[in-house]
Amino acid sequence: MSNYCFYSQDALALAQSAGVDVIINSYAEQHKKQTYILCRPLSNEDVKYDYDRAIAVFSSGIKPFFIDFGDDDDLFEEYQEDFLEDVSYLAEKFKYRDKIGRKKSWQILFESLSRNDIDFKKLEVETKESRVIDLIISLIVGSINDTSRINLEANNLLDTIKSKIILFDTDQTKFVFQSGFGKKSVIQGLAGSGKTELLLHKLKEIYSKNPDSRIAFTCFNKILASTMRTRIPEFFDFMRVEKQIEWGTKLFCFNSWGLTKEPFSGMYRYICHYYEIPFGGFGNGDFDALCKKAIADINNSGRADKKALDYVFIDESQDFPQSFIDLCEMVTSKKLYVAGDVFQNIFMPISDNVNRADIVLKKCYRTDPKNLMFSHALGMGLYEEPVLRWLKEPEWDSCGYKYKKVGDRVHLSRDPLRRFEDIPKNHKSTAVHLLEGTDNGPDKIVDIIIDIKERNPSLEQGDIAVIFLDAGGYIYEYIHSLKSKVKQQLGWDSNISHETKSKQDGKLFISNINNAKGLEFPFVICFAMKLVK
Repeated sequence: MSNYCFYSQDALALAQSAGVDVIINSYAEQHKKQTYILCRPLSNEDVKYDYDRAIAVFSSGIKPFFIDFGDDDDLFEEYQEDFLEDVSYLAEKFKYRDKIGRKKSWQILFESLSRNDIDFKKLEVETKESRVIDLIISLIVGSINDTSRINLEANNLLDTIKSKIILFDTDQTKFVFQSGFGKKSVIQGLAGSGKTELLLHKLKEIYSKNPDSRIAFTCFNKILASTMRTRIPEFFDFMRVEKQIEWGTKLFCFNSWGLTKEPFSGMYRYICHYYEIPFGGFGNGDFDALCKKAIADINNSGRADKKALDYVFIDESQDFPQSFIDLCEMVTSKKLYVAGDVFQNIFMPISDNVNRADIVLKKCYRTDPKNLMFSHALGMGLYEEPVLRWLKEPEWDSCGYKYKKVGDRVHLSRDPLRRFEDIPKNHKSTAVHLLEGTDNGPDKIVDIIIDIKERNPSLEQGDIAVIFLDAGGYIYEYIHSLKSKVKQQLGWDSNISHETKSKQDGKLFISNINNAKGLEFPFVICFAMKLVK
């Protein structure tokens, strides 16, 4: 089966029965296109159809099509009508109708094909139709987009990229809609591969379908936990989750450790409270030792069979000792989901956890592959002699690289991403600017912003981030100088992130190196007075 194809189990059986899967897999592999083969919408899986001998095939840039394997024209026609009605229902539920119109506007995009007459070339569509189809696919697979940010008429590069419809890839779809085997499910991936978003989707699925379950989401630090406590209800609202959140009884959001006097202040603290075992604060030893002690205490308490939680989600698992993950698994009755970074530090060995992961997310959706390759090459010193950091072939694979030996050299490449497929191949996506002796840093940055603005007339303030890479105290003087100059020359407001600790829409983002994680911008300006190995 192609890595670019997602089949629901019932659709796979039907496709294989007639050899249709070979044709679909070949197309997806050749064009490197995510293709979804389903019997019903994944985001509306509870629905039942009277006819179970048909499939629907979806892929970006071509018309969706139905195939009948049962040779019953009447039931097949009824199946198609039911499927389109469900798409219409989802479009109304997630407020897509303003973009794609009513059913009569888009149902003509769907085709009905014989299993012996599949010609993908004849199914290709124009750009605007392709965007409507992408929106329909996003409804079908549950990869819901904020349609207020999507411009179907986008005709310049910046607006086209900003309006690109985000679709789950094969691995992401499997994680959200298939439970997998075993009590623990581990995802590893690059920064920007969508791990936290996937945890939220899985959390939403479980919370909606298991009304009596106790679910906890935990991460290492207080700031991220606080952010997630705000983000979860926003995400639930966006995904139209009807069940109200029952904080503290059915759903918990913790940082890892916690405080002695507050039983619900951290995951470890809550576990100690639930099992009535001693809690160790910051002065009682390192976290690894305390988690190991908690495991022993629970085993000795006679209550190990009683589970504190039904489902637990751990984000940023690379920040935790293994003992914490073992402790969470011990107190969970049904399923533990663990997500962590493959390549958190380019100079640290790639974790063995990658080899034990159920899913490795190798695509970074935040960054154009060309930019990502340049960043890795620069950071790892691949242009240096000797090279500062070199990976083994399986490690390159874990980071999403195609590894090919050519004589005594190695050819590294990455698959393209549909999010950036509209960027011309000759587009210069990275530029290096050097300061001359008399140049002023903030002035130079303003000049670069003005140049970007001239080349991209639809540019908005929130499209640019400026990140100061140095640790020296001078950067804070430069940051406030830049804020002032940008206001004077462009009339723009700025968000200084190490002061606000937040991303504010509609403002120029200015940050030191420690406060820009997990964000994305069309343009990023990095400033350094001195780069060192």
